[in-house]
Parts: sequence; structure tokens; C-alpha cells
Amino acid sequence: MKARLNRAEILASTPLRQALGLMGIVFAILLVTLGFAYVALRSSTEDSIRADLKQQTAVFQVAANPETLSVIVSAEARASDPSERAIAFVMSDGRQVGNVRVTHEGDRWVISRHPEYAPLSKHGYFTLTMPLAGGLLVIGESRAPIAELTSTFLAILVFSFVPSLLVSAAYGAWVGMRARKRVSAIEETLDDLTEGRLEARVPRDEIKAKRGDDLARIGARLNVMAETQEATVAALRQVSADIAHDLKTPMQRISVLLSELQEALPEDTPPRALAEQAGTEAERAVAVFHSLLRIAQIEGGSPKARFARVDLGALAADITELYEASAEEAGGALTLQRPDAPLMVHGDRGLLGQMLSNLIENAIRHGGPAPKISVHLSRENGAIILSVADRGPGIPAAEREKVLRRLYRLERSRTTPGNGLGLALVHAVAGLHEAELELSDNRPGLIVSLRFAAPGQSA
Repeated sequence: MKARLNRAEILASTPLRQALGLMGIVFAILLVTLGFAYVALRSSTEDSIRADLKQQTAVFQVAANPETLSVIVSAEARASDPSERAIAFVMSDGRQVGNVRVTHEGDRWVISRHPEYAPLSKHGYFTLTMPLAGGLLVIGESRAPIAELTSTFLAILVFSFVPSLLVSAAYGAWVGMRARKRVSAIEETLDDLTEGRLEARVPRDEIKAKRGDDLARIGARLNVMAETQEATVAALRQVSADIAHDLKTPMQRISVLLSELQEALPEDTPPRALAEQAGTEAERAVAVFHSLLRIAQIEGGSPKARFARVDLGALAADITELYEASAEEAGGALTLQRPDAPLMVHGDRGLLGQMLSNLIENAIRHGGPAPKISVHLSRENGAIILSVADRGPGIPAAEREKVLRRLYRLERSRTTPGNGLGLALVHAVAGLHEAELELSDNRPGLIVSLRFAAPGQSA
């Protein structure tokens, strides 16, 4: 399980995207609803202010002449705060009375402050002009109620929507992280199963904690599928092992009988040559059954009981020394490169030696007429890398996974000695030791690399 999930994985979570999308729709609806409410209330407030203005003019319409109206306007001006209500009467000779000054600019009258009265409204005015008593009456009502309404709606938006948005986003991120973690568990299980680790399962707590949930159902069904697949493969392996075990003894007896027959026949005769050929084929069959049983034992994990600390560098030195003569007989050379310091791994020395022997034998057999083989060991980021490289024809990329199967052989190799189990055994030993096995191109030739975790580290 990955310890941390990066931001891209969280944002890629379908539940998070769905939560954010739903949240966006809900907030869009709320904003539209709030906008309509604001427009409706603002329009209603403006209509109310204009109605009040018209109602206020009734007081002034009773004046029959400019002098009387001037007295009424002056009295009303002293009683009114210009920041709330502005009033001015412009007489025909240009004189003005009221708590504000008005000037005519273009097609409208502009209100300005009267030096003897308080400051004007900072929000502006709704104004009403009316010709009256030979002059012009100007009344203005402050737009402060509209500004207060706007402030109220902004406060609702800031103190209600924004916290709700943040809380919803945080919840969506939390849901996304939880879902992504569970999806990652399923993805990792699928990856493990794809790579052949059939014991992999979705963690039980990811299923039990959310029983009935869709991801829990998927995880449970994936586990059932993995269990079925593991049981099927185990049964096939057991059948293979049983067949190999049951046929190994008869084949060994046949080999012994053919050997006795060979000894009983005269030398340099066709019957004896035929018996020798039959004995060789019987020994090859016994070797195949022995290898199949060995692979079955390795895949069963029983050799793990013998695991101990092994110096892979020292083991490689022993094995390469053993095969140097064989490489020279084939007209080639076998070299070893390794650091002086010990390269300790946790494993079975015998199996590791057999694995390296198989790799070197394959390289000698398939490395061309003068095989140049190099065994290289190194340490990278705490891991130990063992590689065997040759300069032969190599293995096509499309065939590299197939050659790890039991009894699979390349078409060009069918005429050479072998049984198609060498790399299969290497693969089984690598899996037992949790080592990463990789086949790559040496341009020309093949490189077989194994990456071992140092003791105390996971593979």
C-alpha cells in the first residue's frame, strides 16, 4: 500500500470530482436564487423610496406663492438631515432655499453640499424635481437603504457561502482521499495478480469497514476471483508435480534397464548404438521430471525454511570459477565483476547457485560460437543487482515473457540440447527470493538481471 497519495491522484478521484461537481451545481443554484432575491428586494426598495418622494411633495403643493413655499422648504430643511433627505427650492430669479445646493448640468439637476448644513449622503440620492409656485422644487432621498441591502447580501455571501464552500471542499477532498486510498488498494492487488503474485488480496479492513458500499463489493469479488484463480493454479501445479513424481520413477527404471541392455549388447553394433540413444533420451526425460518437481517445490515455498544470509558475491565467484573451463572449451570466455565488499542477501545458497548455473549454461549454449559471458554484481540504493550478459542472438522482446514459462523454447532453439525449463527455474527461484527478474537487450545478446533486496529491506 502506498504510504502517501499525491495531489494528482486525489484530483483524479472520481468521487472527488463528483462531489465537487455536485457542490458546484448546488452553489450555482444558491447564487442564482440569492441573485434573484437581491434584484427583487432592491427593486421593491427603490419603488418604496420613489413612492415616499411623491408622497412628500403633497406637503409643498399647498403653497400658493414662492414666498410661502420658501418658508415651508426652509422649515423642512432645518428639520431634515441632508445625508438622509435633500430638499431645495429654486425660485424664478435664481435664489435657492433648502439644506443643499442644486445646479443644472445638461438635462439634470445635481445636488451639492450647502455650507451651513451637514455633509451629503455618500451613497447618492433618488431625486424628484417638480415645477411649483413659479420655481422648481428638488427633493432627494438617500440611497443608503440600497447600499445597506447590498451589504447585507454580501455579508450573507461571505459569512455563509464561503465557509460552506470551504467545508464542502474539505469534505470532498477527504472523501476523495478515502476513495482514492481504497481504489489504490484494489489497483495494487490487480497489479500483483497480473505479475503472478496470486496470494495478493484487497485488505479485509477495506471491505469490512464499508460493507455494502460499491468499492467494498468490488474488492470482495476481486478477492473471490483471486482465491479461485490461486486454487486453480495450485491444482494445476499439483497435477503437474504429481505427474512428474509418478513418472519419474518409471523413467529412471527405464533408464537403468536401457543401460543394462546397452552393456549386454556387443560394442560397435547398431543395436548398441540404438540402446545408447534411447538411454540418452530417457535421461533427458528424467531430467525434465526432476526439474518440474524442483520448480513445484520452489513455487510451494518450502525452501524458505532453509533461508539464511548468503554472500552473493562469494557464491558468484565460486560458480563462475566452476564454469570458466566450459566457456573456454566452447571457444569463449567467462568474466566476473563484483565489489570487494560482501553482498549479503537472505536466501537459499543451493537454489541461488543453481539459478546462476542455469543462467551461465544458457549463455554458453546460446551465446554463439565463441560465447563472451560477463557476470556483474553491484549495489544500487541498498539493493543488490546480479546480471548475466552474453553476446549471442538474444531473445526477441515479444518472447521474453514466454521463455519464463515451463517447457517453452524459441523456434531456433528446438534443435539444440535443452528442455525449456532453465529460465522457468530461474524465474521460480527469483520469485521465491522476492527478486525482480528482467530480460533486456545487450545489443547484441541478452542481459538477465535480478534485483535483490538487502537483508532487512522489503523487495
